[in-house]
Order: sequence, then C-alpha cells, then structure tokens
Amino acid sequence: MQNIDWETIYSVVLYVVKNYPLKIILYSTIFLVFGFVISFILIFSLRKVNAISREHKYYNWLVKLYIPLILIVNIIFSLKIGLFVGVYKSLKQDSYVISEQVYISSSQYIFKDQQSKAEFVADLKTIVSALSQNNKNIKFQIVDIAKVYDTKYKLMNKPKNWLASLFADKYGDRIHTLILYEILNSIPNVEVTRDLSYEEFDTITQKLLQLNPDDLEKSIVEKIQNLFLMVLKSQFKVILKGILLIWGLLMLIPWIEFWMYKYVMKRRMKKQQSKI
Repeated sequence: MQNIDWETIYSVVLYVVKNYPLKIILYSTIFLVFGFVISFILIFSLRKVNAISREHKYYNWLVKLYIPLILIVNIIFSLKIGLFVGVYKSLKQDSYVISEQVYISSSQYIFKDQQSKAEFVADLKTIVSALSQNNKNIKFQIVDIAKVYDTKYKLMNKPKNWLASLFADKYGDRIHTLILYEILNSIPNVEVTRDLSYEEFDTITQKLLQLNPDDLEKSIVEKIQNLFLMVLKSQFKVILKGILLIWGLLMLIPWIEFWMYKYVMKRRMKKQQSKI
C-alpha cells in the first residue's frame, strides 16, 4: 500500500475540491498561517546569526533573495499540505457513508429476504464446488471465494457516489473477503481463521439461512470503513512525508550555503594570517 497511485490521488483531490471547497479553504488557510509563522521564524533566525549578510556587495545582494524565496516556498508548500489535509479530513468524514454505499451496491441483496439469502448461499456453494474441482477434501481460502465472487458481481449496482465506486473497483477482492469473513464468523460457535474444505464450508453455510442480519450489516460496513481508512491513511501519509522531506531540504539550503561560506572565509583568513 506504500505505492502512490498518483492518477487516482489527483482525481480524488479534484473531486473533493469540487464538492467540499469550504473545507479545503479552511485547512489551506490554517496551514498558510503556519507557513507565514515558520517563514518569519526562519528569516529572523538567519538574520540573527548574520546568515544573509556577506562582505562582497553583489554576493550580499544575492543572499538577500533568501527572504522572498523562503516566503514563496513556504506559501506553496503550506497550501499544498493544507489541500491534502483538507482532502484527507473530508474523505475521513464521509468514510462511513462511502463504505455503506460500497456494501449496499455489492452485498445488500444477500439479506433482502429469505429467498435472497438462499440464493446467496447457493451462489457460494457453486463457487466452492468449482474451486474444489470435485475433490471435497481440497482446502481453499476465503479470499479465493471472494475473487470469484467479486468477478461475478463486480458490475452489479455500482455505487452512485464516484468515490465509493472507485474504491469498490480497486479493492473488490479485499472488500468481498471482509464481507465473507464477517458473515461466516457471525454464525454462533463458528470462527473461520483457516482454510476450509467443501464439506466444512457446506456445514457452515447451512447455518447462514437462520442468520439475523440486523447487527451484522452495520458490522460489515464498519469493516469496509476500516479498510477504506487504512488505504486512505497509507496513501496520504506517504504523500505528506514526501512533501515535508522536500520542504525540509529546501529550508536547509540557506544554512548549508552559510556554513560553506563561513568555512571558506575561515580557511582564507588562516591562509592570510600564515603569510603575515
């Protein structure tokens, strides 16, 4: 999950900016204020140690450019961080609604009525039968069922919300794995933590027909929400780390240049003193 999907990120950012402009403005403003404060602290620190003063006239003029450059860099990076934090907070706020739409679009038909429940169980048995290849002793994983389940139902009732649809498309296998695990483990005295055979799965699915879905559906949505938030956090965490790293390196440039200048001047003075 550490690989950044930039195409998706930019699409999501544009979507959030379009739908939540006030929140983006709020966080951009907050971080812009922080940017100005940091700029003034850095400029004051540089002036205090005479890091933007040089003996040579033109060199002295040149290093004075650090002042507007620090301001410009901090404004750009503050707005960028504010934008991404605003997007993250907006998506986090809507995470339950998005997850609910993903669940409704892909799995709500399971508990619509007894007939739907029976059809769902029959579909699972068909998938498991195909995976077992007529050998009922072969073990298989729930994720294997989820992959077939996802392929079969991926185009059914896509969420109206673009973000929910995007999330469902990209993480369909994992979402259906979560759903299946949660459904199977909600059966009393059943805990699916390992591979299953066809006969074991058949025994478990028989109990699904007596399952009450009222509390289960909320639990499933919360599991999907946890997955959504985990994906969201991992993507934006990497992005913000990259932004802060680049910002930190740029802010070090005046100090590194000043250290090099002092080092050169110190060596020059030693040479001059040695000649006297």
